[in-house]
Amino acid sequence: MEDSFSVKVKVETATKAVKKPVQRQTALCGLFLSQSGVNGSAKEIRIPDRLSELLLHLFEQENISCSYQKGKIILKDIYQSRFWDRAEELLSEFAEDSLTVEDARRFLRGAFWGCGYCSDPEKGYRIEFLVQNEGNAVLISKALNVLSIKHIKTERKNSFAVYFKNGDDVSDFLSYIGSPSAMMEFENIRAGKDVNSKVIRAVNCDEGNTKRQAEAAAQRNELITKVMESGLAGKLAPELREAAKAHMENPGASLAELGAMMDPPIGKSGMRHRLDKIAEFAKKLE
Repeated sequence: MEDSFSVKVKVETATKAVKKPVQRQTALCGLFLSQSGVNGSAKEIRIPDRLSELLLHLFEQENISCSYQKGKIILKDIYQSRFWDRAEELLSEFAEDSLTVEDARRFLRGAFWGCGYCSDPEKGYRIEFLVQNEGNAVLISKALNVLSIKHIKTERKNSFAVYFKNGDDVSDFLSYIGSPSAMMEFENIRAGKDVNSKVIRAVNCDEGNTKRQAEAAAQRNELITKVMESGLAGKLAPELREAAKAHMENPGASLAELGAMMDPPIGKSGMRHRLDKIAEFAKKLE
C-alpha cells in the first residue's frame, strides 16, 4: 500500500534529522513533549508503524533503551540521558519565550512525527496536530508563533487540535521541518490546481458573455422582425432599411458578414450600431 502524503513527510524528515546530535535531540524532544505532560511523565509515545525503525534508531543513538509495541515506542531510562537534559532546556526556552527559530523547526519536526497530520494536497491544504493535553497544544502553538505561522488552537471532545489551512503556511511548514521533496510536490499540485481554477473561471466568464450576447441578439432580432412586419419599415433611414433587410434575409450571418453586405461595406461595430438603432425604433412602437 502506498504511503499517504502525511507519512511521506514523516519518513523524509525522520531520515534527514540526524546531521548533528542537537538536531536529533531537539526533534526527539518534540516527539516526546508533544505527547507527554510538560513534566515528562509519559514514557509511551504513539507513532505510525512506518516510522518505528527510524525513530527507534534515533533514540538508540541517545543511549536510551526502547522498544516498539502496537504502534507505541516504550522508553526506558530517559531521565539520566542527554536527551532529558535537552528536554529541560527546551521547556525553559518555552517558559521564557526564548525559543529560537532553529529549535522551533526541530521541535515541530518531532511533534509532527507523533501527532501531526498533513492532508493530501490534491484534496485540500491542512496541517494539524492532535494532542490529549492542553499543555502539549500550547507548546506546539508557541513553536508555530516563532515561525510566524498563523494557526488555530481549539478544544475537541477529549483532545486539543492545533491546525492551519493556508496554502503558503503549509508550504512554509514543510520546508521548515526539512521535507523539501514533499514541499515541491505540494507546490506542483497547488500550481496545477491554480491553473485549473483560472481556466474554469475563464471558461465560465466566456460562457456567461456568450449567453448574454445571445440573449441580446435574440431580443434585437425580435424587435427588428417587429419593425419589418409592422409595415413601418419605410419610416427608417435608407441605410437602416438596408441593414434590416439583410438581417431578415440572412438570419444566421454574423455582424461582420452582414456589414460586408452593405453598400458601401461597413465594419462589425457599424453594423451593430445600425441594428441597435432599428431596435430602438421598434421599442418606440410599443
